[in-house]
Amino acid sequence: MKQGVLNDRRVDYFRGKHAVNALLRAPYKKNASRPAVASRVEAEALLTAVQAHGFFLKVTKHVGEKHLHLAEQQGFEPDAHYAWFYQGSQLKGILIGTAVLLVVLAGVMFPLWPASMRQGVYYLSLGLLGLMGVFMGLVVFRLALYLVLKATTGRDGWLYPNLFADVGVIESFTPVWGYVGLKNAVAQTLRENFADLFDLETSDGRSSGNLGLRLRRGLGAMGRAK
Repeated sequence: MKQGVLNDRRVDYFRGKHAVNALLRAPYKKNASRPAVASRVEAEALLTAVQAHGFFLKVTKHVGEKHLHLAEQQGFEPDAHYAWFYQGSQLKGILIGTAVLLVVLAGVMFPLWPASMRQGVYYLSLGLLGLMGVFMGLVVFRLALYLVLKATTGRDGWLYPNLFADVGVIESFTPVWGYVGLKNAVAQTLRENFADLFDLETSDGRSSGNLGLRLRRGLGAMGRAK
């Protein structure tokens, strides 16, 4: 997926053949409820049906430019460019926006809170500061451990939790520690960093392909709409 400008609005766009490739890879086939795709012809037919629902539209693009223009003749072609429009349900964004507004309003009215509540917020803030201090100390300890192991054994050693990985709280503690050779570490790092480009699976078994993930979500929405 790349970013371009369509009608003064930033959008994501892709090549048709990349969408076909995403439907033919293993992450798409893991869910048996999705439409079966066994060949490029079937993938193109499925993408044509998805396009008919307005999930993405054909656009034209000049070489070296990011400005896109809607094509007069729509239809799916492997070598054409398509802009993605489907955003999914906006309920989550509305709820988050409402929650932020309520938090700001409550903060503005803080002087009017009862004394007991203000004292509770004070102790809660102290607890959060202490937790942040523990996290920072853990980061420094993990770095020191990594440097010591690297200098003495030449291998990479990691102590979890992995505070910077894009995973849940439980997953960040799995495994508790890691000890791998340099070759394996480099290979794993390259796989994690470039998974978005090739729609590969990361070490925790999740697909990171941006285009493939969007197509799977779009097909799921189509199935729910039927």
